Amino acid sequence: MTVDTTPRAEAHRVERFLADLGDIGRDPRGGWSRLAFSPPEREAHSLFAQTMTELGLAVRTDAIGNTIADLPGREPGPALVTGSHLDTVPQGGNFDGAAGVAAAVEVAHLLAETSGLRRPFQAVAFAAEEGARFGAPCIGSRVATGAFTAETLRGLLDTDGRSVTECAKEVGLRPDDVAAGVWQPGSIAAFLELHIEQGRVLEERGRPLGIVHSIGGSTRVELTFSGRADHSGATPMWLRQDALAGAGEFVVEVERRATLHPTTVATVGRLEVTPGSLTTVPGTVVLGLDVRDVDSERQRELTESLLDEAARIAARRQLQLSAELLSDQSPVVLHKTVQDQLAFAAGRLGIRFAVLASGASHDAAHIVKLAPTGMVFVPSHEGVSHAPDEWSDPEHIARGAEVVAHAMKALDEQELV
Repeated sequence: MTVDTTPRAEAHRVERFLADLGDIGRDPRGGWSRLAFSPPEREAHSLFAQTMTELGLAVRTDAIGNTIADLPGREPGPALVTGSHLDTVPQGGNFDGAAGVAAAVEVAHLLAETSGLRRPFQAVAFAAEEGARFGAPCIGSRVATGAFTAETLRGLLDTDGRSVTECAKEVGLRPDDVAAGVWQPGSIAAFLELHIEQGRVLEERGRPLGIVHSIGGSTRVELTFSGRADHSGATPMWLRQDALAGAGEFVVEVERRATLHPTTVATVGRLEVTPGSLTTVPGTVVLGLDVRDVDSERQRELTESLLDEAARIAARRQLQLSAELLSDQSPVVLHKTVQDQLAFAAGRLGIRFAVLASGASHDAAHIVKLAPTGMVFVPSHEGVSHAPDEWSDPEHIARGAEVVAHAMKALDEQELV
């Protein structure tokens, strides 16, 4: 094995990139809103492209908006890839996804300062990872794997009824041409993603790094409870068909059932009440249910049992119920080969780490279908994420980038399958 001469990662460069990114998409209501296929998301991708161009990498953007920076290897072949995403939830934070892109920029710095890799290197900023706008997460990476087609994109709608296709075209992308940008089997040697933990495990354990062994699955369903909108003063309680009362009963049941197993989480994160008047009995409620687990069978069984319970609640209250599946993603186990190299790299660098599962989904959960894949987490301060106070120490991100770079160099010497 050759001696690893990779230089130290620089936290100030990570901090500067995140500060520049933080000037994009600030929401006057608080936090950041770089929503999928919005002008702020594309501006963030332009910052990434400019930064990588200045480092001497060749930058391209595919039809769905994934931005990819290429550094040739000493030999042709499948690429070693790292990256994450730059979009946010509404009024979110500036570290979710962005920390992984900042780390990818830093890895590119470290490789550009040395002799690079035998294999080609790529840094990627995926488009539209957050599912908040269109209900389906990881649109960019799912297009890259071929899981989402142009037809899929035409059927994904936001709350205003506008499709991914329409919104992507408005920001200059070419969603009808996504088939040409699918990453072919064998084109990627390995994929490594750095991400903030979005939880409190690392902080509680005093570990600056986490190595992820699996990523939980997610089933997302939109339910509509329909009753009757009546006058709140003139309608006695026994005559009401209150859609919100039924939906509220369901929300409590979601919480109760999700507490029955330690790896299960279930959330109702969105409620739309119509007509939404203080003096009117709610006639319709639309809610979003998100069920997650690292156990695929338990994930689907809980979703089905909750839908059965929703039907029972609706029948008892004389409400109508409809349900639409928004997305369904199975849990995935990440490759041990990559986990081992990340662990060896952390050990060589003297960085203490914990091994843990990810309850949140990530682009890595889709790229794993194409190539050996690994993830590292850095601590989230007090576990805050998807909120303006989201914060991770740039020093932790820099050390994580260092681990990724060292692991990549070790993987570069292996024949990966």
